[in-house]
Amino acid sequence: MSRKTTLLYYGISALCGSLFTILIAVSIKSSRANNTVGETENIQSTESGAYKVKRYSSNYKYINPIISVESVNESANYAVLKEAINNYIAVERENGLTYASVYFKELTDNEWFSINARERYDPASLLKVGVLITYLRMAELHKELLDMEVVYQGRPGFVFPTEHFGSDTVVEGRKYKISELLQHMIRYSDNRATLFLEDHMDTTIFKKEFTDLGLPEPHFNGPSFTLDVEEYAMMFKALYNAGYLWKTTSEDALALLTESVFKNGLLKELPAGVVAAHKYGECGNRISHELHEAGIIYLNDHPYLVTVMTRGTDWNKLSEVVGHISKMVYDSRVNSLTPKS
Repeated sequence: MSRKTTLLYYGISALCGSLFTILIAVSIKSSRANNTVGETENIQSTESGAYKVKRYSSNYKYINPIISVESVNESANYAVLKEAINNYIAVERENGLTYASVYFKELTDNEWFSINARERYDPASLLKVGVLITYLRMAELHKELLDMEVVYQGRPGFVFPTEHFGSDTVVEGRKYKISELLQHMIRYSDNRATLFLEDHMDTTIFKKEFTDLGLPEPHFNGPSFTLDVEEYAMMFKALYNAGYLWKTTSEDALALLTESVFKNGLLKELPAGVVAAHKYGECGNRISHELHEAGIIYLNDHPYLVTVMTRGTDWNKLSEVVGHISKMVYDSRVNSLTPKS
């Protein structure tokens, strides 16, 4: 879903008189009082090299949680893979692909590389992970929130954009738990569930989530909002390292992301049964399309994070590019972990 129809939604609509509204109001008041923290990044040197350490700089006295750690420089161990992906992108730019960016990180040893990392894209439905994190943060303050039941009511007159990779959606007038709306938003990338959740979430927590993670602050009525591959990957790093939400909450978030039904991106060419916590996003117009996906691939005891963002004129080509880059990364990881005879 285009950011122009997700982030640029109108302000929060009130569900007057309902318990849902009362609880959200309490969440907002409580979160503003307790969530006065930010993020910091510093460089730390060890015998094995220098590392970028991003911490969730809090008002705690004795702890300072880590959101992300990685070496300052790209890993030379992945130079061959990076060159191969670069060559593949160059070829596909002659066949309908306008641009592509890639971020890869091996999560057990913190080695990484990126390609075209400064190119910016409309994150579109990738931002649903941000909405998920916001609600889980709210639920940490008020654990009854996720079990609360509400009746789904769409916004009269609102026209949803056409989706090329659409899926299941919530039904007007049906009762859902908040947890079920979150499941629809992540499993099926359901725009109707997302709009309802956005209309009733604590936007203070949502915007602060971005600044806490070192990302640009989204503005609901501002100009175009864009992210690059390295910026967006920070959301998955924060969940994997459990440095932002509670450990159990981070686990629940990634477990839900493994239930995404989308198979036309990172999983397109991977073997059946591969476990991945992933989210895709799409947007575009008649002239240009964007298709992105980020995910953690749980390859035995060596999980890795990969984010691919693409722009072009053909949806099928973009799906093919995301899928094939993912396969190249997967094959490289499998080969490196296979004992040599």
